[in-house]
Amino acid sequence: MYAKISKKGQVTIPKPIREKLKIEKEGGVLFLVEEGDVKLKGIPGSRADILAGSLKKYAREYVPLNEIRGKIKEKVADEAAGEGLSN
Repeated sequence: MYAKISKKGQVTIPKPIREKLKIEKEGGVLFLVEEGDVKLKGIPGSRADILAGSLKKYAREYVPLNEIRGKIKEKVADEAAGEGLSN
């Protein structure tokens, strides 16, 4: 089945496909890339709602990736320096 891609890279999933995947208005789609092929897995609305915000309690605040990388480099350097002193 063919679907056109919009200028924003969006695709409307045809109704027969949505019905087969049991995707409702509030549902979602999981894209699986396997050996160069893309497969869609439907996530029904009720399950998508259950998952929404499920990791929120673990989130603290936004930390830029370069800051995280800097902290990792510091920790690795500290551990390497400590190993050098013990030899």
